[in-house]
Parts: sequence; structure tokens; C-alpha cells
Amino acid sequence: FKQTSDRIVQDTTRFGSQITNSLSQEVEQWIDKNVRVLKTLAQMPGIQSMNRFEQEILLKAVHNEYPWMYLVFTTDLYGMNVARNDDTDLKDYSDRQYVQDITSGKNLAWQNLIGKTSKQPALVIAVPIQKNGQTIGVMAAAMTRDAISKRIANWRQGDTGYAFLVDQDGKVVAHQVEEFVQEQRDLSQHPLVKAANANTNGMVEFINDDGQEAIGFAATTPLEWTLAIQQEKEEAFVILKESQMFAIMLMGATFIIVVLIAYLASRAIVTPIRKLTDAANRISVGELGVEIENKSKDEIGDLAEAITRMQDSIRLSIERLRRRRR
Repeated sequence: FKQTSDRIVQDTTRFGSQITNSLSQEVEQWIDKNVRVLKTLAQMPGIQSMNRFEQEILLKAVHNEYPWMYLVFTTDLYGMNVARNDDTDLKDYSDRQYVQDITSGKNLAWQNLIGKTSKQPALVIAVPIQKNGQTIGVMAAAMTRDAISKRIANWRQGDTGYAFLVDQDGKVVAHQVEEFVQEQRDLSQHPLVKAANANTNGMVEFINDDGQEAIGFAATTPLEWTLAIQQEKEEAFVILKESQMFAIMLMGATFIIVVLIAYLASRAIVTPIRKLTDAANRISVGELGVEIENKSKDEIGDLAEAITRMQDSIRLSIERLRRRRR
């Protein structure tokens, strides 16, 4: 049972880590694809011209090719909108963190927010527009997360296993509960998120929101997002419980068999000894006609033969005494 338990725990840990890493890599690849598109776009002369007309042609082309980028736009170094793909009025993005990060010198910035245009949860990725080694503007795209969200939100393991994704601030990006996504629920204090931030590897055990013991695994993406999977411990280790029940049943059956064998063995040993003891007692009080059964070929049989010889010796001795008296 000990070996089986260790193997089941190891297999569960290995499977959980593989699933977590696999989903994390899917998120990473999806983000990397979008970042590459924006970086390529930012290097085009039409974008570097910072001319609204030239930029809009390219921005619309990117939107048509990558429809999940519902808004592709540029700003100047002050966060003022220069061009956008949707032909709406230009807006001020100077209050957005991703714009501030790029204008302060970062090569990549992102923010998980409620879009000004869509009014829905969105991911905005931004890269610098550079010319002659100098940053002259910001290239950004606001995109829906449906492609990656559905993959994570639809992942299931049994009845209680599910996955979720949070950003660097602990805000929900993808979750099986749509309400958590819409309100960007803060899960920064979730045990799995805290474990990922602490670089804890392997299986994490904790108490879930329903008060049940649960296990989980977490991994961090290049954007410092946390991808986690969790499942109630009882369901995750149902095979271990079955193994435990089998071990208990096997131990119980073994105990019963051993007791039965011990009982039968004791009877096989004690009963002949009791008969021989009774015969010896009767011989000792003069009942020399006692019949002694001797069917055994073991030590008990040897004892029976010895008593029989003693019985014969006593009988012969008494006969000799009687003859002498005559």
C-alpha cells in the first residue's frame, strides 16, 4: 500500500505539472504571436511616419488579418491617439499604464483592463515605435481573450477540476465562472497564486472556497501571469482511496484466514495432547486397558507410542508381581 500510495502521488504530481505547463505554454505562444505582430508593424515606415492616414491603412490591414485585435492604434509620446483602425474619434490614453511604461523606456507593456471602446475585459499589449533608435510613439492593440480564455475556462478534470488564469496583479483573465472574468475578480490571495509568486514548484495542498481539501499546481508565464489548475483532493486521489480500501480488505481477509488457520492448527495439536493426557491420567490410577490412538507421524505420534510402551511396561510389571505372589 505504501508503494502504491507513493506511485499514485508521484503520477498525480507529474500529470498536474504537465497539464499546467502545457496550458501555460499555450498562453505564452498566444501572447508571443500577438507581440511579434505588433513589433513587426511598429517597424514599418508607414507607422514610423506618425502620419495618421498612412498608419490607418496598416492598422486596418492588421485588424482584418487578426480580428481578435478589435482595436489597433498608435499614440504619441504624450499618450494622445494618432491613428486607429475603427474610424472613431481619437482619444487620450495618457492615463493608461501601458502607455506610461512604453514612454518611460520599456520595450513591452501590457494591461488587463476594461476597454474604453468595448467596455469589456480586454488585454492591451503595447510596444514602442522607434526611429533611428529613438522612441517616437506607442504601438498598441486591444484584443479579446476569447481564444485563450475558452481553452482555459473549458478545461476540466473530473467534476471538481478546473483551470484559471490571472494577470500580474492577481486579476482574473480566464476562469470557469464568467462573472469573475467580467468583474476582474482579485485572486491575488489564492493559495496557488501565492505559491506561484513564491516560486513554489510541485503540488500545493489547500482548503478551497467550499471548505474542501484541494490540491493544485501553478506556473508563471513570461508576462508574470499565473496559470493554475485545482481539484478537490478526494476526487483527485480516488484511486488512492480505492487502493487503501483494497489494502484494508486484504489485511482483514488475511487476519481472518490467519486466525482460522491458527484455530484449526491449535485444535490439531491440542486435541491429541488432551487425549494423551487423559489416557496417561487413567493409566496412573490403574486403568491399564485404556486404548491409545496413534495416527500421527509427528512428535505427538512419538509421544503416543511412548505412553503405549509405558502402558505395556506397567502391565508386564504387574503380571510379574502377580506371578511371584503365587
